[in-house]
Amino acid sequence: MSTPLTRDTLKGIWVAAPLAWDEHYRLDEGIFRETLRRLIAAQAHGLYTFGSTGELHAVDDDEFCRITDIFLDEVGPSGIPTQIGCHGTATHQVVRKLKYAEQAGADAGQVALPFWMELTPQEIIKFWADISAAVPDFPLTSYNSGRTKVQLTAEQYRDILHVAPNLIGIKWPGEVDLETFPRIAQMTPELAHFVGEMYLVEAMKLGVSCGNYNASALWQPELTMKMFDLAEAGEWAEAEEIASGFGEVIKYAVTACEELGLGIMDPVIDKGLMAATGILPCHQRTRAPYIGWPDEGVAQMRARLKAQFPWFIPE
Repeated sequence: MSTPLTRDTLKGIWVAAPLAWDEHYRLDEGIFRETLRRLIAAQAHGLYTFGSTGELHAVDDDEFCRITDIFLDEVGPSGIPTQIGCHGTATHQVVRKLKYAEQAGADAGQVALPFWMELTPQEIIKFWADISAAVPDFPLTSYNSGRTKVQLTAEQYRDILHVAPNLIGIKWPGEVDLETFPRIAQMTPELAHFVGEMYLVEAMKLGVSCGNYNASALWQPELTMKMFDLAEAGEWAEAEEIASGFGEVIKYAVTACEELGLGIMDPVIDKGLMAATGILPCHQRTRAPYIGWPDEGVAQMRARLKAQFPWFIPE
């Protein structure tokens, strides 16, 4: 059994579970399970499904249930905590998924705002009140993505906590202003605050209760875990060097994608880099309309990264 998730236990490196598609773009259960086993062996602090890398946009309801069952069957016995991404374009869709995830034994549900049309402030509060009332004993985290057309502020989270007391954490999107981030975090001490890979070490250095919903562990699992352990031990220089290295790889890879004509949407580039390093088992296929890197694109990126960042590509 994993430790119950609270603001205090929700921390560390939480790794996105990439969906493995076969040549007909159906779930490859064997590869999906093996990827999860390898991430468990790497001692990830948590695993979650159906974020951007987990292609939340690409699965129907039946697939959501099947993938959730497989995921919890594989990860549950390890004791590593789990979150299920429960997203939709209407409140009842999100509630249905949250109830399924709770009954299936997940430790928390990760929720983004409905993303087809922009919500008003009143609709945002109503949404959180409704989903919290539907699963009052199920911990929730907020996937505060700019793709939902509204990025919530710390002030809005203070209001949301009044109607959704089971909200325990926030994923902050994109770039973080590290000068103001501690003040933002202090406004919501009830919540754990998750930032991107490149900002995690600096945020921890500033004393923010912190974690990361992570893709770098798909490319370099051991090194990603080492980065967090070093930061937690106060070994800032070495932790910052690893974080900076990941940042340089991403910056270089995005430029190389433009030159090679490869996609850069989250699941496309994350799976592409995963295939390029070859440390974890997963094909780079993504469901249409998003186009995964072709095999020759993976090979070209691997060669470029090996020449530029030999530490990133294993022999």
